Amino acid sequence: MTVDPNTVTSNDLVAHSIDFVEQFSDNVKTLLAALGHVRMHPMSTGTLIQTYKKENNPAIQRTVDEGEVIPLSKVKRTKDKQYELKLTDKLRKVTTFEAIQKDGLDQAISFTDSQLLSIAQKNAKKDLFDNLKSKGTTSTSGNGLQMAISKGLGKLAGLFEDVNNVGNTTVYANPDDIYNYLGGAQVTTQKAFGMQYLQNFLNADVVFLSTSIPAGKVVMTVDNNLNFYYVDMNGNAGKTFNMTVDETGLIGVTHSRIDDSLSYQTVAAGGWLLLPERTDGIVTATIESTTPTSVASTDH
Repeated sequence: MTVDPNTVTSNDLVAHSIDFVEQFSDNVKTLLAALGHVRMHPMSTGTLIQTYKKENNPAIQRTVDEGEVIPLSKVKRTKDKQYELKLTDKLRKVTTFEAIQKDGLDQAISFTDSQLLSIAQKNAKKDLFDNLKSKGTTSTSGNGLQMAISKGLGKLAGLFEDVNNVGNTTVYANPDDIYNYLGGAQVTTQKAFGMQYLQNFLNADVVFLSTSIPAGKVVMTVDNNLNFYYVDMNGNAGKTFNMTVDETGLIGVTHSRIDDSLSYQTVAAGGWLLLPERTDGIVTATIESTTPTSVASTDH
């Protein structure tokens, strides 16, 4: 029997789910690759994640007599805050009968999914920058953008001087501050997860531009200080709701028909936390004005 080409099959909806999942996962991976060596940690909902303030290295006995037991070398870390990994994003959007009739199934659902994908990415980016702005405990300042970044990089170098392979230095800045510094100079920017970034700029490996960072501030860290925790959507919970996921389990998506409203719905769910291992390893630098202070003259 020949199937009407306008008939919606389960394979059509699965294809849309796969496309949604792959787009989101690819965008996240692109972002993490731009950030550097960020470690990914798939976990269960409700997992508690501990951050730390600093490392204390007590004096180590370096010389041990012949035949004596070598004492353990200990590293103590000061605990900071604890966070619970939650299913933070539960998103649903509907494609109506009228939209499908007007634009066709593929185009109508693709439009709905692109809007939902944009919302999911926007939420994930907001969480990223909220964490960067609020979790850091180290601050400095400098006259102008270049000096502020230099002072911040100096702080980072001191904080991680005893750590091997700290990775790339990543700076987050407001676009106004970057372009005010550049003036009319032409620069090549790249894009990841909807964010512009510059490579090898002002001695930083990567500089991300985002209005989520207040003007007059730059936030920076090293990539090995960042951990990406996410709810693993693979497993029984995702299967129960017939969710499509990829091998990473970053996000789960399902499409289904709603007969009583003559529509199709897209449901997506996931939870993410991008947190520093050490909160003192996030440095916030204030950009001070480079305008010299005028001194009032006194007539004699």
